[in-house]
Amino acid sequence: MTKNQIARWVSIIGHPFVMIVLVVLVLTWVMEPDRALRITGFVVVMGLIPTGWLVWRGSTSQRNQVGDAPRSSTRPVLYLSLMGVLLLSAVYFHLVEHSAFLARGSVITAAMVAVAAVLSRWLRLSLHLAFAVYSGLILAQIHLGYGLPILLLTPVLAWSRLVLLRHTLREVIGGALLGFGAAAVLIGLWPRG
Repeated sequence: MTKNQIARWVSIIGHPFVMIVLVVLVLTWVMEPDRALRITGFVVVMGLIPTGWLVWRGSTSQRNQVGDAPRSSTRPVLYLSLMGVLLLSAVYFHLVEHSAFLARGSVITAAMVAVAAVLSRWLRLSLHLAFAVYSGLILAQIHLGYGLPILLLTPVLAWSRLVLLRHTLREVIGGALLGFGAAAVLIGLWPRG
């Protein structure tokens, strides 16, 4: 297997959609096990499938040949769709599932994407690194054994994004810092007891 093939597999394993599903599944399994599969299914069907289709459609068009890192011209659609899905998820979690924590988590995740969107004019932050650090720290809050594997993956994920020429070192570091900041906010609002 070549270096680029390894980097591509690492990038797939550390994809933001994989991280979102993992965090939602583990969080709900630990906090609300009777609803874990239903809530995770909602996230996949109502959020990730439509957003994934949109990203795939953009990546296969003539305008965007980069694949998993949309060009600057198509990234606003990605940011807007992610923010929309996350905010709709927050409403669903609040009104239907009555989970204030999941609703807050969705809003904070949407804010993380919004910061990346605002900064994209100057710096195309790595959402792979943002979501990996964010997910790893959140899962480590539940149990170190849940989050540590993801946190140990982040340097390899950063390497993969650089090898695949998806981001610069500044963008990778910036993405990791964004994920760290968003996780710190969510952990600060963590339910006690």
